[in-house]
Amino acid sequence: MFIKHININNFRNYGRLELDVGPSVNVIYGDNAQGKTNLIEAINVCSCISSNRTSKDKELIKINENEYDISMLCHDEVYDSEFTLKTRYFCDNNSSKRYMEYDGEVIRKISSYIGVCNTVIFAPEDLNLVKGAPSSRRKFFNMLICKISSKYVDILNRTTKILNQKNACLKSFKGNTSNIDNMALDFWDFSLAELSAELIMYRYRYACLLSEKAYNHHFLISDGKESISVSYCTISGSVELIEAFLKDNDSRTLFIEGKLSEAIYGDLKAKLTDFILKKLKSVRINDVEKGISSTGVQRDDLDIKLDGLSMRLYSSQGQQRSGSLSLKLAELDIIRNEVSSTPILLLDDVFSELDIKRRTNLLNSMRNAQIFITCTDRSFVENELSQTLLKDIEPTYFYVSKGVVTKA
Repeated sequence: MFIKHININNFRNYGRLELDVGPSVNVIYGDNAQGKTNLIEAINVCSCISSNRTSKDKELIKINENEYDISMLCHDEVYDSEFTLKTRYFCDNNSSKRYMEYDGEVIRKISSYIGVCNTVIFAPEDLNLVKGAPSSRRKFFNMLICKISSKYVDILNRTTKILNQKNACLKSFKGNTSNIDNMALDFWDFSLAELSAELIMYRYRYACLLSEKAYNHHFLISDGKESISVSYCTISGSVELIEAFLKDNDSRTLFIEGKLSEAIYGDLKAKLTDFILKKLKSVRINDVEKGISSTGVQRDDLDIKLDGLSMRLYSSQGQQRSGSLSLKLAELDIIRNEVSSTPILLLDDVFSELDIKRRTNLLNSMRNAQIFITCTDRSFVENELSQTLLKDIEPTYFYVSKGVVTKA
């Protein structure tokens, strides 16, 4: 998969931009605060309806405007075909709305849009993935699975909606346990338990894949001196239930490969649903008193360890950067394997943050992909690429100054 043409209107500091890009390596350079990161961000937003820098779409709109739109002409190498993706976001004082199109056809559901053209972005803030807050790891993990499974997108959105409705119900009791409406809470808890069970099964599977792939990359980065592992943390007892069930049915390998039979999958989901429902009911009084759900998948996290010790607590800055890089490379591997198409790699000013060994590992893993690299020093990247990618590849260079992009 690669992008051929990008069209941007009223996004960040860009008024209007049309750009033909190269199918392999695209280097975007210029001074700081000129729009290089905004261009990378626009590609990512058009690809997966999500910014890596903000959760508020209105912040992406150019000052004094009330909407932005981004479109891309893409080439699918698997089917040797071209298609367009377009997203438009409108916001004024009274309302806001997003519009999505795939090859000229209006798309109603985000799950039908995400994953059509996958990108993986690697920015300086991703170097804090290991030591950052659980919310950053949840966002990373959720986006990884969303790019692969449209069903997961739907389940995640439904879970979020029902959780918000349950929390609104809890708040309505104003902390008074004598006001509890058990019938209403039973409804929300059963719906949450059923959706959460499937969400947890997805996350457990991909956490196992992430751990395996990250281990392989980190082994190379550390010259075999360190061992990284990723464990999935969710509602207490849920992972143990899954692992015991799969062991009893001798089906862990089939589950990780996504080949578990519908009957066994359904049996596991039913058992996990019952287990989660009991957990939710056991903390009901506490939830009413606090006015919010204290237990659930909204608090999930990834426990990343180096040689058995928490990287967040015990690893050095260099080790944390290696761990974050291993996770991002694992993300690339999983998407490439699951969707049979190499994702587009967006490297936003991370070259100067990584040493030569880590840069080489990053680029070597993406030799056949389209890559966008931002930097301030073109010669630095040219010298780096000459040692890794430039033997049979002709990069395309773009100079950015005050929101104007020029092919150099």
